[in-house]
Amino acid sequence: MARNPSFRKPELDFAADVTYSMYNSEIKSCKNCKATFAIDASDFGFYEKINVPPPTFCPDCRQKRRIIFRNFKTLYKRTSNKSGKSIIAMYSPKVPYKVYTHEEWWSDEWDAKSYGKNFDFSRPFFKQFNELLLAVPRFNVMNIQSQNCEYSNMTLRSKNCYLVFGCVDNEDCAYGHIVWESKDCLDNLYVHHSELCYECVDCLWSYKLFYSQECESCTESVGLYDCRGCLNCIGCVGLQQKSYYIFNENVGKAGYEKFLKDHPLHDPSAIAMILEKQRELRKKVPQRHFFGSHNNSASGNHLYNAKNVHHSFDVKRGEDSKYIFTGGKVVDSYDLSFVGGGIESGYEAITCGGGQSTRFSHIVYNSTDAWYSDTCYSSRNIFGCSGLRSAEYCILNKQYSKESFDELRKKIIEHMKKTGEWGEFFPQALSPFAYNESIISEYFPLTKEEALSQGYRWEDDIPMTVGQETTSHDKLPARPEDYQPDLDNEILACVSCRRNYRFIPMEINFLKRSALFLPRECFNCRHQRRMNMRNPRMLWDGACNRCDAVFKTSYPPDKQKELPIFCEACYKREMA
Repeated sequence: MARNPSFRKPELDFAADVTYSMYNSEIKSCKNCKATFAIDASDFGFYEKINVPPPTFCPDCRQKRRIIFRNFKTLYKRTSNKSGKSIIAMYSPKVPYKVYTHEEWWSDEWDAKSYGKNFDFSRPFFKQFNELLLAVPRFNVMNIQSQNCEYSNMTLRSKNCYLVFGCVDNEDCAYGHIVWESKDCLDNLYVHHSELCYECVDCLWSYKLFYSQECESCTESVGLYDCRGCLNCIGCVGLQQKSYYIFNENVGKAGYEKFLKDHPLHDPSAIAMILEKQRELRKKVPQRHFFGSHNNSASGNHLYNAKNVHHSFDVKRGEDSKYIFTGGKVVDSYDLSFVGGGIESGYEAITCGGGQSTRFSHIVYNSTDAWYSDTCYSSRNIFGCSGLRSAEYCILNKQYSKESFDELRKKIIEHMKKTGEWGEFFPQALSPFAYNESIISEYFPLTKEEALSQGYRWEDDIPMTVGQETTSHDKLPARPEDYQPDLDNEILACVSCRRNYRFIPMEINFLKRSALFLPRECFNCRHQRRMNMRNPRMLWDGACNRCDAVFKTSYPPDKQKELPIFCEACYKREMA
């Protein structure tokens, strides 16, 4: 196969021996799980362009190896290693890391370069890098340019948010995961540009939308699935630009108001009935095989404004990329997870953005040519570094001249090739988090026994309390007008896991003015229930129920038998 002329020559000369005489697809066996996986011709072109060997792990195992490094919502009380003050942190007091408050970490009172060390060619790179990670301080939670968000993590430019993880440009939000540019939203998962939304999953540009999924630009509606531009609708599936519809039937304003009077939303049985009828309706109404829009040559799910983006999920704007999981403005990149602020020519990185050529790294932002680094900002030409800010030409946090840096980096890469480390992401043993602390447990759930058998750590002492409830659910006020601020003093037991939880003032006020019932599950169980509603981040072969056209879909085979799944063309014709 002829080489694709769109691929540039190798950017750097430190690994020029990585060449492929021809771009032919290959089937390989995963070094980790032993499953077979394909490396396409275009993949080889990408690897040659950035001078790395082709992967030895399959795409799923590569993703797992990255996301074991991301703890979203397991928070601990511990003390700052700098000031000794009590703090909330994503790191357990048990782990041997130096943890500072966010303000202490960003202060000028310490210098990451003071931890710089010489590279020892008699030892593996990863062992030396791990020693650096143990020495250099890290911040307690990632909380940038935000106010009153101490109990959230991975937060950017937000205000008054509580237990929102992946919180970007939000205000007055609580209990969420990947909530961006939203206001007054509670208990949501993957919600963008929305306001006053509750218990929504994968919804955009919506207002006063409750208990809904896969919706765009919907207003004052309940229990919708895959609806666009709907107003005052209940339990509908696949509708566009409709008002006063219930279970896909036009009932008019009077019928809509009567339904809400007969089935008030503060009655849990009313919500259960609406969602059950919606689920039954989904078995009859055509379903999209893929959620997204404004795409050209794309595969995965939840892709928007994507061009030549494949096997990717939850991407807002992307081009010439593959294996991207949650991100925006991704260009010419492979194998990235949780990208914010845009990235170009990235590879095997997690929690990164705002730069170019970030590879084999974790929490690296606004940086260029960063390799094998962790928690570095606004830096360039760094290799194996931790905690750097506005630095360049550093290896293991030690400063070098440009010439010395280039020469030493070449030698280290040759050393890593001999040890088998070059081209591999950090091994899971370097992660500060146990399996059930990190986000991997949400996307690839395992039991404790399964996780341990696969070499992961497991934390038995996750923060929680049981048996300390001060009241029971049957003693809570049933009518929203009776919700009082002192409800936040009560402690309840989750009906699913028996873990204790309590309400917060923001939550009480929201549920009162929205006339909704008080939740009977803790946040963790509510979050997991929403996660279970999403399709897996995997692709299967599928065929259109109308024309038999074949496609890749995130619906597993059993769901394909249960639901009428259509190709894009047939869906548009049927639902127009």
